[in-house]
Amino acid sequence: MSEILQKTFNSSLSPLNHLKKQTTMKHKFTWLFLVMALSIFQKGFAQLEAVGSSDYGRIFNITYDPSVENKLYATTLYNHILVSNDNGQNWEVLFSMSVQDVTTFKDLRLARNNSALSFIKYNQGSANNTIMILDLRSNTIIDEIEIPYSSGDKYIKSYSIYEADPNVILMNTKIDFGTLENTYYTTDGGQNWDLVYTKSEHDDVAINSVAINPNNPNHLILTRGLGPNGIDGGLFQSYDGGRTWEEKLQGVVLAPVVFNPHNTNVIYIGTGISFGSTVENLYRSVDGGENWHTVPITFTDEQLNDITFIAFNPQIENSIMVLEENEIIISTDNGITWENYVHDTSDVHGYYYGTNLSFNPFNENEIFITSNYHPQFSNDGGATLTWAKNNFYLSTGSIGLFPEGDGHLYYGVQYGYINRNLITEEEANFDILPIDWYTQGDAPTLFTDKFVEGRIFTFSSGWFGSDLEISIDHGQNKHQILNTFMNSLDATGTDPFDTSVIWFSFSDTNGNVQLKRADVSDLNSIVTSDISLPENGLVKGIHFDPSNQGHILITIGTTVYKSEDFGVSWNLSNTGLELLDNRSDLILSLNANPFNSQQLTIATNIGVFTSLDNGATWNRIYDELVHQIFHSTATAGHLVGMIHSSRISEFKIIYSTDEGQTWEFIDNNELLSIGSTASAVQFNEESAEVYIGSVDLGLVKYFIDLQTLSFEENILAKQDALIYPNPTTDLINVSVAGEKPRSVAMFATTGKKLIEVFNTSEINLSHFSPGIYILHITAESGKTTIKKVIKTNN
Repeated sequence: MSEILQKTFNSSLSPLNHLKKQTTMKHKFTWLFLVMALSIFQKGFAQLEAVGSSDYGRIFNITYDPSVENKLYATTLYNHILVSNDNGQNWEVLFSMSVQDVTTFKDLRLARNNSALSFIKYNQGSANNTIMILDLRSNTIIDEIEIPYSSGDKYIKSYSIYEADPNVILMNTKIDFGTLENTYYTTDGGQNWDLVYTKSEHDDVAINSVAINPNNPNHLILTRGLGPNGIDGGLFQSYDGGRTWEEKLQGVVLAPVVFNPHNTNVIYIGTGISFGSTVENLYRSVDGGENWHTVPITFTDEQLNDITFIAFNPQIENSIMVLEENEIIISTDNGITWENYVHDTSDVHGYYYGTNLSFNPFNENEIFITSNYHPQFSNDGGATLTWAKNNFYLSTGSIGLFPEGDGHLYYGVQYGYINRNLITEEEANFDILPIDWYTQGDAPTLFTDKFVEGRIFTFSSGWFGSDLEISIDHGQNKHQILNTFMNSLDATGTDPFDTSVIWFSFSDTNGNVQLKRADVSDLNSIVTSDISLPENGLVKGIHFDPSNQGHILITIGTTVYKSEDFGVSWNLSNTGLELLDNRSDLILSLNANPFNSQQLTIATNIGVFTSLDNGATWNRIYDELVHQIFHSTATAGHLVGMIHSSRISEFKIIYSTDEGQTWEFIDNNELLSIGSTASAVQFNEESAEVYIGSVDLGLVKYFIDLQTLSFEENILAKQDALIYPNPTTDLINVSVAGEKPRSVAMFATTGKKLIEVFNTSEINLSHFSPGIYILHITAESGKTTIKKVIKTNN
């Protein structure tokens, strides 16, 4: 398989390379899209919503807004910043970046007098990690602070920004896979940097954490970790902006450090991971770091025995909280006495290894804590914790859908999957691993049988090969079909004349391919046999002709073959597919039109091809990469396709209401920059619900209105509604028949109203993020129209 084909076929998100998609979709903004947007405004729901179970949510860096009651910020596993306006009961996406460019967001903090958020953006491959400043008023990135090193692999380990002057920054970095670990200091926002510490000049001891005194930008603290030469730890302290240093607590491995915001002469430092070389302790100085004393706390023994986070309540003096591997230690009298709360680390829904905490500025008893497991909430000052559920997590594996009967949806989580009854909304989970388990290999692949309700096939890898299993009760009980050393299950097909006969195609990383037949009429004695292929290549589509028994069509690489004798012999059926190059292209999926037994449609890396004569001839109806294509099961002529996240593509949805003559698309930025390699479509007569398994927002559902109306686009043009310039960087002008409109409301593509103005033709968009917005324009006559506006970077 060629390199290009590998990149197209491989939908893995980790790691994604920096190749950008090379697609220039012919975008036609039609009346259909306008009606779709209008229906969102009228019905008041967002098109994109997280609908997965809340039992698996993992969000981090939860931070209270100090000026707005019940408002919090948090980060997801990967590329989203969240906001809650109801004290963490519900969350929505505040900010996102392409998952191709972001591994994760970390160390989220309020900055610039609480008008912004700072965070580290970790890029794929750790090549260009930066500190980002997100302005909360405009929801745009207003500053990006890069590592002052010109080459090599590099990322930011920790940072500190001086609150009174955000141009003062202390940054600890790791360069060339740890060959260099440098700490830099700037007083002009990163235009010029001073190298204030490098491990190569200090016994190769790396820095764990850095801090700037909130009242003195020249007072810097570095805490040190383990070293390779028998010298460990120590506290490095500078009072002259890093020009000179003095060492305290020599030989003690240290990690978190914090200044008391009520009295910055009081500083606390905790010990880090030392593997027994350092006794676990909390240290305190009350004279600005000159002298240090051990705080008398007795810790319980666990595995790592390190302090992970220390925080003072900024609103309540004398309130201190310390997070440890399995303990939360609290003082309410300025560190005179301490209360230890020990947590069971085997409780995966409880506290383990806290990474961040935030005090509610409007309620001194309320605290959010994020940890390696799930976020926790306390309403009694940290004495007891409640699991704070949410919908945001890695939805791994496959998505399966059985649309008939009650309707059943299957979606992955934690190396298992959940079955949801789409009528009752009841869910059952199968094979889900606890959050503290680690496993080899990918999550199981799941296929649903389109003929038999409750029958699913799962393919999972292990130490002794891969197992293909069948279940007839949604996964409650499984029966092994076979064990193989193949790596991937690529396609399945059930014989409609005998639904106990199923075909399966497999492949491995060496390019070997197998096609097998299984008779599952007796689940206790399943019989399998090999089917000879006419050539070698990935089999991504298997179709049984519902009108002719024994007639089967398969895709192999870039070709299509047909058999009329149950696969004994094969004939090439490739007319019209000559555009596909077997060295670089690949058929990725196959779907049949339930309203026309003669129509088959394939998705490829160079577009969508359809056949109206049962595969004899093919015509291209779309000319860019598509991973999956679906014919509607409810309305003839409706098609929905998915472009999954891969090394060369971002997740996107395309759809057509006229059998592929024209197409609309929902781009990645309109989908909150989600990453996904698994999706399925539930069709209704005039709509489609796309279920998406995302990398950090869990199971997501996107609603598409597929109404086809008799109105044409030129009817809207007769209303003479104009917006200009479009695209725009800041100002737009709106007119209706040369006059000011009565009102203009602007909405995000999610349906959220952002602004509304009256009796004016000029609207200022300078404070809004780049992207696509919808304008709902009302003329003096009361007539309305909807237009799209594109906001670009300033």
